[in-house]
Amino acid sequence: MNTKELFPTDYVIYDKANDNVLSDPYGRVILFGDKSEADEDCRGNEIVIPCTDLPVYWRETIKQQIN
Repeated sequence: MNTKELFPTDYVIYDKANDNVLSDPYGRVILFGDKSEADEDCRGNEIVIPCTDLPVYWRETIKQQIN
């Protein structure tokens, strides 16, 4: 099985209070290759973090999404 790896240079918009990440209409987590681009899309209590800093559940979700 070919397992994909996550990189700290891929960013997500994360709402820590609600344990939620920004997703597209199909439920796929949106990854940003540019932190400043992600910062522009941030709202309210959301923060931009490397995808590698997410809780394990979200990291596994992203790995399944890209496999």
